[in-house]
Amino acid sequence: MSISAQDQNRERFDAIAAGWDDNPTRRELATGVAEAIAAAVPLQADWQALEYGCGTGLVGAALAPKLAGLLACDVSPGMLAVLEQKARAAGLDHLHTRVLDLTHMPPPTEHFELIFSSMTMHHIPDVAALVRTFHGMLKPGGWLALADLDAEDGSFHGSDVQGVMHKGFDRDALQADLRAAGFADTSARTAHTVAKAAADGRLSHYPVFLITARA
Repeated sequence: MSISAQDQNRERFDAIAAGWDDNPTRRELATGVAEAIAAAVPLQADWQALEYGCGTGLVGAALAPKLAGLLACDVSPGMLAVLEQKARAAGLDHLHTRVLDLTHMPPPTEHFELIFSSMTMHHIPDVAALVRTFHGMLKPGGWLALADLDAEDGSFHGSDVQGVMHKGFDRDALQADLRAAGFADTSARTAHTVAKAAADGRLSHYPVFLITARA
């Protein structure tokens, strides 16, 4: 039996969850994305938000103090276990976790003022379908904030990493998908640039965009 992309992602991220936060490049990327979201979206202290593909919560934990509640969702129970420990240690009692794979599970019954995601969309086989689901999960006028790689040559992950469905994205094409799903007021900016050494030692730079839109 073949293993699905999401099963590949779950197994991989469960295996590396304990040491995920040790990588300074990941921490710097998360800080850049969290700061870009805070600058682009008028976060309110009474908002309920959902983070999709939260990992260990490097982005979500930075934004949670600005929100009334955060539901942090991921396909990896291992990643969520790390986040739960961090949240309790930081006193983030309004941050809750949930295993969620919207590629084959129903969306939560709750609705949100904000849905955000960082470096998750390139793992999603059908991005257009997922953004339609996001639209249905938001309250009228709610915000969507998506951060991911600009289109690249595949060298960011390399050929040996499983579960990668897209070599980044064209910003205009992704915004068109958002508009087709019913979103308005789409906007794109660069949130961060990742400097990463290739196997041959060459240093490459990979821009990470933030696209925002309103339901």
